[in-house]
Formats: sequence, structure tokens, C-alpha cells
Amino acid sequence: MKRSLIYVFIVTISFYSCDLKTAEQYFDIAYELEEKGKYAEAISYLDKALEKKPDFKAALLNRGADKSALKNYYGAIEDYKQILKYDSDNTIVLMNIGNNYKRLKEYKNSVKFYNKALKAEGAIKSDSTYVVLNFSGKEENESDYYIRKYEIEFERGISYVYLEKYELAIKDLEQSIKYNYELPNALSWIGEAYYYLNDTINARTFLNKASEHGMLDAKELLDKIEEKK
Repeated sequence: MKRSLIYVFIVTISFYSCDLKTAEQYFDIAYELEEKGKYAEAISYLDKALEKKPDFKAALLNRGADKSALKNYYGAIEDYKQILKYDSDNTIVLMNIGNNYKRLKEYKNSVKFYNKALKAEGAIKSDSTYVVLNFSGKEENESDYYIRKYEIEFERGISYVYLEKYELAIKDLEQSIKYNYELPNALSWIGEAYYYLNDTINARTFLNKASEHGMLDAKELLDKIEEKK
């Protein structure tokens, strides 16, 4: 009788010590934590999801985003590059790498990855129709994410301003204005580009429009222009 009880006890311990959750279940827990802004906790569950399924694209993508939210930009880039090992043409991953290099002020690297993102199949024209995917924790979100080209060009345009390639910046940011994407910011950045090109007429035009949208940086540059008179 005692042997039977011991056996049952051992089996019970073994059963409960086993990790019975799937990678997808860990992903769902992480997603709920991300919704609450608990990124560090979410990462711990995504780690478990990736232990079970190393090529779980959605988990790598979300862990990269969580690390970025925690300002661990190199860690985010490392996760995104893991995806590129088996999905080298993933547009949103390439763009996210560019964004993180921009946050690190490595603008040449950011432009490099924005260029790759724009050449990827998932970079679609502004008038294209596609299915919008959402981060609901579902398995189908492992599919590729499509990005409008002007969204990538907006980010690249900012990097060009920092690289002092103002003509290229203006060309990119004009696409944002055309499609009313991040309009106040785009107006402000174009105004700044014209300002550094010493084109005060265009600088004043765009900075005034940005100021009307409440952009304080634009107002400060306008004040500088007036001081130079």
C-alpha cells in the first residue's frame, strides 16, 4: 500500500512539474501583459514561447518591440535579425531595424535598412488594397506584414535630415504630406530641411503650417528665422 502511495505521489509531482503550455499559450500571456505596458514581464513569457518554438516569428517580432519599448535597442535589433535568417524579405522587420538604428543615432544603418524595406515585397503602394492584420495573439499573425511605402519614407526622411541630406529628406517627407501621414511632423521636418538649406521662403511656409498644428519645434525655428532678419 505504501509503495502505491509513493508511486502516485511521484507521478503527481512529475505531472505538475512538466511545462504543459504551448508556445502559442505563452505568446497569448505575453500579449496580455504587453497590453498593460508590462514589457519586461511579457519578455519572460516570450522567452518561454521561443524555447519551445525558436522560429516563432510573431514572438520574435513582439519581443523585439518590447525590448525597444524598454530602450534595449540592440536587443530589439538582434531579435529582428533572427527573423531575417529565415525571412529575409520581411518588410516590417526591416523597417523596425531601421527605426531602432535611428533611435541609436546610427543614421547610416537606419537608411540602409529603410532602403531594404522599400525594396521588399511587403512595401506596397499607397493606393494598394491589402488585408489589415492585428496583433490579437492569433497564429495567423505570423504572416508577413505589409507597410505603405510612405510610412517607410517618412522614417527615412528623418534620418536623411540628421545625415544632412536635406534634398533627399524633402523628397521622402513630401510623400507623407501627399498622403496625410504624420502630417504635422512631416511639415516640421521639411521646414527644418529647408531651413538648413538656407531656403527661408520654403522653410517659413512649412514651419508656419507645422506651427498651426501645434508643433513647438517649428515655432522655435520660425523665431530663429525672424531673429536673422
